[in-house]
Amino acid sequence: MPIRSVRSSAPARSFAVLLLILIALAVSCTREDALLLNLKSSTSLEAERELLTLTFSLSQKEESIQVTVEASDRHSSWVVSASPAKGGLYTIGPLTMGQGVELPEGEYLLTLMLDDGQLIEEHFTVRRP
Repeated sequence: MPIRSVRSSAPARSFAVLLLILIALAVSCTREDALLLNLKSSTSLEAERELLTLTFSLSQKEESIQVTVEASDRHSSWVVSASPAKGGLYTIGPLTMGQGVELPEGEYLLTLMLDDGQLIEEHFTVRRP
């Protein structure tokens, strides 16, 4: 009795599914890195409190980001969530150490965490108002 061979399409379907998954992964990983643009810091004095305000924009649109600002003393930091204004400009602050406590002068570190987990770090300098 002759044995008939039937070709299965299961390997072809598996290959097609695997190929589609690889293409989807490749497309999702091709997002360009965001750039921090036009970072400006300003300090002011109000009601015996020194205030720090930061403004910047990003090269790509983000709904919301998490921002960490680490003071030059490396002991003080602020963690905030931020969303852009209509023009794409982010404003952080005013940040303060509290009434009667001066902001440490020197180099601060700004760290942004975007929705996709990308981190952006930028240094800036704080001087007395």
